[in-house]
Amino acid sequence: MADGNLHARYRHASDVWRAHHRACEPCRSGQHCPAGAPLYQRFADLQDACLRQLR
Repeated sequence: MADGNLHARYRHASDVWRAHHRACEPCRSGQHCPAGAPLYQRFADLQDACLRQLR
């Protein structure tokens, strides 16, 4: 996987998660809703992958 592609996917997942988070009361209170949980997990997984790649 190319470095730029991973970073682009991470940025997109971050944008999607943040947009959802702003509009979702359960996610803002720390209780992920059924739609928010997979969005957050994808963001976290891609963030971990980017950090691993930097090491």
